[in-house]
Amino acid sequence: MKYTVENDFSKHVKSEELHRVYLLYGTQPYLISMYEKLLIKKTLSGDFNDFNFHKFEGANLDLQEFYDAVESLPFFSGNRCVTLDADPDKLDAGQMKELCSVLADPPMTTTVIVTVKTPPAKKEKLSALIKACDKAGAVIELQARRLGDNLRFLRDRAQKNGCELSGDCASYMIERCGDDMQLLHTEMEKLCAYTGPRPITKADIDAVVTTVMTARVYDLSKAIFRGNFNAAMELCDQLIYLREPVTKVLAALSGAFVDLYRGFAARQAAVPAARAAAELGYAKNREFVLKNAMSDSADYSAPQIGKMLETLADADFALKSTGTDERVALEETITKLFLLTGKR
Repeated sequence: MKYTVENDFSKHVKSEELHRVYLLYGTQPYLISMYEKLLIKKTLSGDFNDFNFHKFEGANLDLQEFYDAVESLPFFSGNRCVTLDADPDKLDAGQMKELCSVLADPPMTTTVIVTVKTPPAKKEKLSALIKACDKAGAVIELQARRLGDNLRFLRDRAQKNGCELSGDCASYMIERCGDDMQLLHTEMEKLCAYTGPRPITKADIDAVVTTVMTARVYDLSKAIFRGNFNAAMELCDQLIYLREPVTKVLAALSGAFVDLYRGFAARQAAVPAARAAAELGYAKNREFVLKNAMSDSADYSAPQIGKMLETLADADFALKSTGTDERVALEETITKLFLLTGKR
């Protein structure tokens, strides 16, 4: 059974129903670990739980030992729980087939919880695992939550730590950290330890929170859009100092200018930001990106934006084909983009 909505799966976890097999995977390790713990607790409700719980790691998986644990009878309890933190990339075709065979029909007294916290390089392996677990039990892909859910998550974590986090500061923190809930959780714990029991400010977030590369590049694009050359070069220095691959920086920067073009098109067509974001495939928690792009695009013409995108494409090609010095390439590209804005 595939659960396509996290809320439905959450209701199932809280209910008395228990599947024999679960597969939890996706881009949110925090949610995967959270539901794994809840399912373990739900399965092992009786005594002697230490005797009925077995945990396996995919990197050094002994399939015979795993099979024996799954097939064993519970000790003075109605159920036993076996967990596997799977790494499909470490399993060859024969091992994957054997694993799927074990998962296909475990005893009624055993619940197997399989987690995949790192997406495999080959989707075929994950697909085989999904197919096997879907037939035997339940499958859920845990992806990024909506912006509103992440805002509530941050404010709840702050409150539990005796701190106060405003909606504006929560939004700012998500802009700085992205939507990875594991990172958000870690940074919020660090932030609360820093501030103590008082309202958290944006200055606190800037002082303590680790900013992801995409947020720094977002700031870089903003500096370019608004004609702040000194700020742009300072951010360039930061990215070089942090040894961020320039090809990745250019890719993220190109994404910001593609957003600018989309914002320009939506504004020209008089399409509201919410509708444009949905039709262009932006996730709910990324709607603000297009809204900001629509505002920023008011200063530019279509030919200007086209030239900016062409400049970024040329820089990417030069880096990948001629071995140009990365720092020089990034600084030249920023300078060219700045000149194209016409803001001096």
